Order: sequence, then structure tokens, then C-alpha cells
Amino acid sequence: MSFTIQSVQPHGEPTVEIDEYVPVTIQWPGYGRLRQAPQSVVLEVGTSLVEVKTDRDSGEVVELVLVDMGQPEDSDAPLLMAGVMESGVPLMSYAETAQNDSASGIHLHSDGLRVRFGRKRASRAVGTPGAVFGFSDVGLLVELDVRLESTA
Repeated sequence: MSFTIQSVQPHGEPTVEIDEYVPVTIQWPGYGRLRQAPQSVVLEVGTSLVEVKTDRDSGEVVELVLVDMGQPEDSDAPLLMAGVMESGVPLMSYAETAQNDSASGIHLHSDGLRVRFGRKRASRAVGTPGAVFGFSDVGLLVELDVRLESTA
């Protein structure tokens, strides 16, 4: 899998739903404006399955679903999210590539989760305080940090 950022669109906070059957669903406001079914890509992330849905017309991320959580790595430490980020939701393109990265996986923290899509470091952060996408220096999606508890 290879998601590449194309641009950033201003948007509000996503809603995060936690469920016993589908562990986590994150939905951005753009989902309600879709004119057709979103493009859906299911990715193996370590021992977990993550579904990424984008608007077919713009590439805007509209929903991310942690379909099945295998064996996450647990940490009692809080999730350290990017300090400086571009506010908004990414518009991304997807390319099918054979990539099996052993560094990918789900990492649970005391207040959120990190989805790692590979071993590269994030050098660009895009999102909102509740959900931050991390992209490599060449624009590839490498992680997603999601706050599951309010800091207020």
C-alpha cells in the first residue's frame, strides 16, 4: 500500500466511535457530503486490519476503520502527538504496491492509539487535535495518531 498526500483541505474534528465489534471508527465531516460510495482500501497493519475510505472525486479522507485489532503493543505512556501540524484533512492518492513492513502495527497508549504504516519517520503532520496523519519527507502516509480520551 502506498497513500501519498496531494494537498490539505480545511475541516472540522472527526468523530471517534469505539465499539466491541468494530474496535475504532474515525469519521470526518466530509463523509456526509459524499455523492457516491467512497473508495475503500483495506490494509494489513501488523496483525490488524485497517480500512481507509476516501472520496472518489477529491481523494479526501472521509473515514478510517480499525476493522480488526490483532495484537497491539500496549503502553501506559500518553500518546505524544505532533506539536506543529497543518490543520485540516489530507487529500490522498493510493497506489497498489507490494509492501510488507514489519514495523507497521497498532500501538495503544493511555489516551489514544498510533497506527504505524511503516518504519519511515513522519516529517509532516496534518490533522486536528483529535487525529493527526504523519507523512514521510516524500509524502507517504507513515502513521495516524488518534486521541481516544479528552484532555480537558
